[in-house]
Amino acid sequence: MLHNIKHGSNDIKSLVKVLMDFCKFMRFKYLQIIYFFIFVNMSGNIVKTMFNVEYCKATTDQDWLVRQFEAFHFDQPFLTEKFIPRPDVSIIFHFKDAPLILNEKKIQLEPFFAAPIIPKSLLLNFHGLMDTFVVICKPTVFSRIFGIDLSPMPRHSITLPHSIFYPAWDALSALKTTSERIDYFIGFINKVQNTPYIPDAVDQLYDKILEKGTTTLLKDIMQDCCACKRTLERNFIKRTGVSPKTVMRIIRLDYLWSKIIDEGAIDYQELVFDGNYFDQAHFINDFKNIVGETPSFFFKRNLQLTKMFSGREITNM
Repeated sequence: MLHNIKHGSNDIKSLVKVLMDFCKFMRFKYLQIIYFFIFVNMSGNIVKTMFNVEYCKATTDQDWLVRQFEAFHFDQPFLTEKFIPRPDVSIIFHFKDAPLILNEKKIQLEPFFAAPIIPKSLLLNFHGLMDTFVVICKPTVFSRIFGIDLSPMPRHSITLPHSIFYPAWDALSALKTTSERIDYFIGFINKVQNTPYIPDAVDQLYDKILEKGTTTLLKDIMQDCCACKRTLERNFIKRTGVSPKTVMRIIRLDYLWSKIIDEGAIDYQELVFDGNYFDQAHFINDFKNIVGETPSFFFKRNLQLTKMFSGREITNM
């Protein structure tokens, strides 16, 4: 069967869906996906490249900060794909070649940095040999424990304190397996935060938006938080880099995207209803502002591939 699968075909989408459904049924916390791409390069030579992705959900003693660990291993790829905004901050360690951002101009990403919540999609180019370890974090907790101001700025990455993160990058680069890197990072973060983390009002607002953002109005969510609305929103922006409203928009699109991946058929009226949009025009406008494409164009993509390049969580695990 695998020999007959074509890149972007319904067969490969069906295969990935079967694997995802099996992992949900078995309640796995870990998933590894390996893609092989075969294409003809500019010289007319046939090239085979490997795209190996590993996902590992955070355990209950890690999820005060970490949502998920991810590892990417590319064997001489040359692939360009969209990165769709996500509602969290990623600590990214590149141990070999790093991707390029291709939006306004080419930007070479650093060996280690934090990727903030961004309001619009990016175009990433993956090339060369890549060995990348990613830690998906709650932005309000990340910014608080490291004392990093995430206030909105025209940037795609956040430079991390060299004295703290270079030794971590150096130690992680010497480790060969994802499980070893996870163990090291947990030890590293426990030294940074050596007492139990106590969530504050900003953390609580963020968690409530993630929990209720697809079904509840923002004003109702904020009323549940015991803090001055204006102060809470100002501190939220400082700790996440975006407004509560922007996080809600990303959460809603994430939810609708997962429904498309899981259910296959596209019913726009149902998406408007499920996403709690006022009407279809508001849904399309929000979608274009964040993704940069209309829903009808975007959903014709290989969504599993875009999902992996955007570092999305394993759905409903």
